[in-house]
Amino acid sequence: MQSNWEIANFTPNASRIINRMHGLTPGLYVVTEDQQLGFEQLLIKTEIILECGISALQYRRKNAPYKQKIIEASALKRLCSDNKTKFIINDDIKLAMEIDSDGVHLGEDDISCQQARTMLGEDKIIGVSCYNDLVRAKQAFQASADYLAFGAMYATTTKQETKKASPELLVTAKQQYNVPLVAIGGITPENCQPLLEAGADLLAVVSCVYHTDFPDKIITEFNKQIRNHHELI
Repeated sequence: MQSNWEIANFTPNASRIINRMHGLTPGLYVVTEDQQLGFEQLLIKTEIILECGISALQYRRKNAPYKQKIIEASALKRLCSDNKTKFIINDDIKLAMEIDSDGVHLGEDDISCQQARTMLGEDKIIGVSCYNDLVRAKQAFQASADYLAFGAMYATTTKQETKKASPELLVTAKQQYNVPLVAIGGITPENCQPLLEAGADLLAVVSCVYHTDFPDKIITEFNKQIRNHHELI
C-alpha cells in the first residue's frame, strides 16, 4: 500500500523526488531529558526505552560543552543503531554532521531548512518546529522538511516558554502537507487520543518516559493508542 506521504500534488523542490522512505514512521518520538538525569542514568533509561520500540530518538542537550555532546551523542547513536531507531540531533547541525546522525531538528532560532538540506544532503531527515504557525509549516514543507512538529499541545514542564497549539491545527496541517506530523508538549497515554485522531503521526515525549520507574509500561500504552490509528513498523 502506498502511503499518502509518498503521494504529492505539490513538489517542494523540483529537483527533489518525494520519497519519505528514509524518514520517520508513525510511532513514539522520544526526546532526551536535559534537566534532572546525569548522562549515565540517561543512557541506562534510554536503552530501556529503545528496547520497547520507538520510531525516533532526539538528542537534546542545551548547555553542555561541545566535546561532551560528541561523546554523549555518539553513545546514543550506537544504542539507536542497535535498536534500528532513527537518531536525530536537536538544533546542532555541526554535531549532526560530525557524528553522522540520521538527521537534525530545527527550531525558529536555528539555520533554515533549506540551508540544512544543502549541508546535509537529500538522504538525511530534517524536521522543523512549527509551534502553532501554519505559515512556518508551509515554508518548511516547501523547503523539503521531512516532518513538521506542532506544539505545545498541552502544558509542559520541559520548556519554560511555549506556544500553545491545538488538535485543530493538526487537522488543517494534515490536509495541506503530505509529510509526517509530530505533536509535542505535555503528551501522555491518557491525553494523546485527540492528537492521533486529528492527524498526528508521531507523539514526541520527554518527561513521561524519563521521569518514571516504568518507561516500558508507558511506552506499551502509547503504542497501543498509536496502533489504533497507524500500522507500526
